[in-house]
This record gives sequence, C-alpha cells and structure tokens, in this order.
Amino acid sequence: MIEIKNLLFQPLTLYLAGDGRGLHLNPRESRTVSDDDLSPEIEAAAKRGLVSLTGGSAPPETVPHSEKPLDKPPETEQRDGEKPKTKRRKRLPAATPAAQAGR
Repeated sequence: MIEIKNLLFQPLTLYLAGDGRGLHLNPRESRTVSDDDLSPEIEAAAKRGLVSLTGGSAPPETVPHSEKPLDKPPETEQRDGEKPKTKRRKRLPAATPAAQAGR
C-alpha cells in the first residue's frame, strides 16, 4: 500500500493504473492505494513535487545532490562610509494620447 498526499493548495485528479479509474485529492489530502494502482502519471507528479509518496514501492529520489558548494554572489566594491550603488531604471515616456495631452 502507498500513501499519496496532495502537496498543492488546490484539488488534484490523477489516473490510476489499470481500468481507467481516477483518484481525486482535495488540497493537502492523503489517500492510500495499492501498489498495483501506481500509474506513470502519479510517478511523474511525485517527481514534479505535486504529490508525495510514502510506503510501498515509492520512486527513488530523483534530485541529484551535488558535492560542489553553491556559487557565491559577486562581491561589489564599496568604499568606507558609502552605501552600495544600485542601478536605477530609466522612466519610459508615456505612450498614451491622454498622457501626452497632459504634458
């Protein structure tokens, strides 16, 4: 038996393997199904993080864990006592006739 939990905050409907039956899960709801009912659609939903599978023959963890450390953000040069500079966006001229009439 496999427990399927909907990890979304919205309802989710999945097809079960076999005779075309479906499984409707309310938001954050869990249901138990047999190992034979585990369909490729349910396995794909688990890989995408839509549902969690526990017990039975759940698919293995598919996200590889890297031994390499995360990239550090580039360091910005800053003089003593100064605030770091931020880029400012240029204001685009208004393209509407009403905005142009107001000038």
